[in-house]
Amino acid sequence: MRMNSTWRARAASTFAGLLVVGGAAAMVAPQAVAAGDGNKVHNCFGRWYNTDWDQKCGSSGAGFAGTYESTANCSLEPDNTMTQWRAKGSTATYDGHDCDWSVSGVSTFYY
Repeated sequence: MRMNSTWRARAASTFAGLLVVGGAAAMVAPQAVAAGDGNKVHNCFGRWYNTDWDQKCGSSGAGFAGTYESTANCSLEPDNTMTQWRAKGSTATYDGHDCDWSVSGVSTFYY
């Protein structure tokens, strides 16, 4: 009988340890990793992640002042579009409206 209670205590301890380790792993948020970059227009482009996307320009900034429009291709819902006026050399990052399911690409145009 003593051996059985020792086994139960060890099993309970092991189970509790697994819950703690699993809970700690669930609390660590994964870093957002870019899924891809869209086409570049005068050094500006769209970058998408899972459901999030941004309109960005490279390190030297926008090649021309003007309006840059980016459209995220959302899965299972209408696409999301953002229009931003940028000064020449702008390196600002603008956050696009998230897609509910996923983003499969971003197209950028200059007007």
